[in-house]
Amino acid sequence: MNVSVKTAELFLLGEEEATSVVYKSYRALLYFIIATYVKQKEDCDDVYQNVFLKVLSKRKEVTSPSALHYYLCEIAKNEAIDYVKKRSHEQRCEIIEEICPDNEESQLDYFLPYDLTKEEKKIVGYRLTFGLSWKEVSNLLNIPVPTAKFRYVQAIKKIKGAYKR
Repeated sequence: MNVSVKTAELFLLGEEEATSVVYKSYRALLYFIIATYVKQKEDCDDVYQNVFLKVLSKRKEVTSPSALHYYLCEIAKNEAIDYVKKRSHEQRCEIIEEICPDNEESQLDYFLPYDLTKEEKKIVGYRLTFGLSWKEVSNLLNIPVPTAKFRYVQAIKKIKGAYKR
């Protein structure tokens, strides 16, 4: 699994044979890490390829040959988590498209039939239905993150109030 320091150095310099050695040597470990998150073999293959494409494009960021092992494992873990999040989001969107109208506003009205402003519905929908981060919500609505969070809290209070009636 571990490669020699010399092989790691050559890999970091872009030497082709060392790249092949690193690719083959770490395959089992990185697959294990990826498979911890990703359940389908075909998906694991895709993520593994993405890991190495990312590593190859960013290998200059590795500060020393001894850090290569840690770097490869971290990239594999992060790519697997990102893949699962992306796939989960895609599946949610497919379900939403199956059960409600085509446009986003109608979908939000369907899932959030409360007395909320259009912006509040979008914030709650983006966060809960689509699983977007605060930064993504902020960028989509072109408002600061604290404003998005404040409006989200206000919307949740309205929703809770609707259930108390």
